[in-house]
Amino acid sequence: MKWSLQQLYKYNGKPFTFEATYDFKDYIVNIDDILDITEFHVSGTGQNLYDDRFRFELTIIGTMILECARTLVEVPFPIIIDTVEIFDKVVADDEDVRLIEKNTIDLQDVVWESILLQKPIRVISPSSEGLEEF
Repeated sequence: MKWSLQQLYKYNGKPFTFEATYDFKDYIVNIDDILDITEFHVSGTGQNLYDDRFRFELTIIGTMILECARTLVEVPFPIIIDTVEIFDKVVADDEDVRLIEKNTIDLQDVVWESILLQKPIRVISPSSEGLEEF
């Protein structure tokens, strides 16, 4: 989802809901340990808190297909993330706020970052539990 600040100001501080689907297949081209990725469904609410500060509560749902560290078989890794992101045009050093650089807020990169943070360093297939590592 991508909004201009003018679109967001029209809500007059009232919460609004949204839903979107993102396809990140192009994002994983150069990531060797992510074999495939489903479309991710994103839903949530947004609100203009004051001035240029916006709050987005996101629920992100999808699946990554990773490679088993022992057997190299495909392992589905479901992801469900609930997160809150704050955007503002002015950010103090001690705040956990995303800077609005242009006059738009685009959630796609924020969603991708949240997904990558959930990816484990290594995954083991349940079918390889009895195998020993060398």
